[in-house]
Amino acid sequence: MKIHVITDEKGSIVATVHGTPGQHGDLPVATPELLAGQKVHELDLPKELEGLRDGEQLHKRLKEHLR
Repeated sequence: MKIHVITDEKGSIVATVHGTPGQHGDLPVATPELLAGQKVHELDLPKELEGLRDGEQLHKRLKEHLR
């Protein structure tokens, strides 16, 4: 699964986004707007992280996969 990770100017993760518009039928779609200094990183979510529901743990483990 592809995931987008948004980082701030210090490289700290501030948000994650997954899914594509229309993927869930007629549900509303939100598109994040970046603030100054923020970057988007697209990566393949490692299988072992797909079921992780704790956001803090997800961010911590995703840091290892950012370039």
